[in-house]
Amino acid sequence: MAHKFIEHLKEDHKKQREVGEKLRNAKTAEERERLRKKMHEELYPHMVGEEASIFDFMSDAEGKAREEALKAIQEHHVGKVLLRELMDLELDGDIFKAKAYVLDEMNRHHMEEEEKTHFPMLQEMASDEKINELFDRYEKAEKKAKSS
Repeated sequence: MAHKFIEHLKEDHKKQREVGEKLRNAKTAEERERLRKKMHEELYPHMVGEEASIFDFMSDAEGKAREEALKAIQEHHVGKVLLRELMDLELDGDIFKAKAYVLDEMNRHHMEEEEKTHFPMLQEMASDEKINELFDRYEKAEKKAKSS
């Protein structure tokens, strides 16, 4: 059974997949506006929280864990850039649709890597006590990102 932190992250991923799919297929400007805000609410604080917790922890390790964490942080950087650009785009343009697609595809790939590689690696590296501590760090960073 996965740790409650891992289950929480997977539940966040499920929400991101649902919102991303809806955003890609949104037909009206009003729907795109609502969904891009929802995507920002779901994705940005999640990335900030992961960076402050699991990827900070893994980047302090050596070898494969460090390598994976550093790649994940760079993927988050690209995701944040795409998300920021998406928030500034006109809702009716073809660029909006293309950027929403690319953000969703990139995020789906990233979440799959986390679920198949990073989360199992974290559970192998860290005790339940340490994962509890990381969950606390995640929640604090996520809360701060939501309020800014």
